[in-house]
Amino acid sequence: MNTIKFIKMNGAGNDFILIDANNNKDFQLNKSLITSMCDRRTGIGADGILFIETSEQYDYNLLYYNSDGSLGSLCGNGSRCSLKYVSDNYSVNNSDIKFSCNNLIYSGAIVQNDLVKFNLNPPGKIKIDFPINHNGRKINSHFTDTGSPHTVIFWDEICDNNSTIFHDFNMKEFGELIRYSNEFMPQGTNVNLIHIEGDEIYIRTYERGVEDETLACGTGAVASAIILNLVKKISSPITLNTFGKDKLIVNFIAESAKFNKITLTGPAKINYIGSYNF
Repeated sequence: MNTIKFIKMNGAGNDFILIDANNNKDFQLNKSLITSMCDRRTGIGADGILFIETSEQYDYNLLYYNSDGSLGSLCGNGSRCSLKYVSDNYSVNNSDIKFSCNNLIYSGAIVQNDLVKFNLNPPGKIKIDFPINHNGRKINSHFTDTGSPHTVIFWDEICDNNSTIFHDFNMKEFGELIRYSNEFMPQGTNVNLIHIEGDEIYIRTYERGVEDETLACGTGAVASAIILNLVKKISSPITLNTFGKDKLIVNFIAESAKFNKITLTGPAKINYIGSYNF
C-alpha cells in the first residue's frame, strides 16, 4: 500500500487537493489516481488537484489537474490556494510570490490572513454578442479566454420572467449543452451565468473537466468581470457573489477594450491535512 500526504483547501468553495512534491518523493500522478482521490464518495473529494513542484527560477511550479484526470488550464482559485499554502510553508516574499503554470509566469500576494490576491495575464480572444444554439433556441453570448476559455451569458437572455429563480436554476443541465456545443469544440468551454440584481452581481459556473457546477470559479469570475465592463459598462473593481456565497473581487485597468493589471482577490483556506492510501 502506498500513501500520499495531502492538504485539502478551498478558494471561495472551489475545493482542491494540494500535493507537495517535496513531501511525496518519487510520486507520480495518473488519471486513475486523480479521479479516485477527487471522488466525493470513495475518495477525498475535490474539484481538482494542485501539484506543487520545486522551481529553479521561481518560488514554485504549479500543475493543475481536473477532477476527471485531465491536465487543466489555468485555475484562478486553485492558484490562490497554492499561494496561500506556499506562504504558510515556505520562505517567500508574501507581497510578491512568483510561480510558473503551463509554461507561463504568474504572481500573487497575501493580502491578510486567508485573503489572497492573484495576478492574471491579459485575456486572450474576446468575442462579444454572438448567438449560440441551446435546445433549438438562439442565446446571445460573450466569450473571453482568461487562461481558461469562458462563455458568459446574462440571466436576462434565458429568463424573460420571474417564474424561474436564478439560484434554483439547473446550471449543470444548461452548462453541459453549451460546454459541448459545436461552436466551442474541440476544446470546449466553461459556462458562466450572470445575474445583476440592484447593486449585486451573482455568478454561477459550469466547469469543464469537473463536468458540473462548482461553488466558484476564479478565471470565470475574471472573464465575467471583463464582459460586464464591455457590455454593461461596469467599472473596476467588480465584486461577484459566488454560488458558494463567498465574494470574489476582480480589479483591472481597461483602456480601449484592452485589459491589464488584472487581479482576483478572495478567500483561500487550508481545511485539513491528511494522508491517502492507494
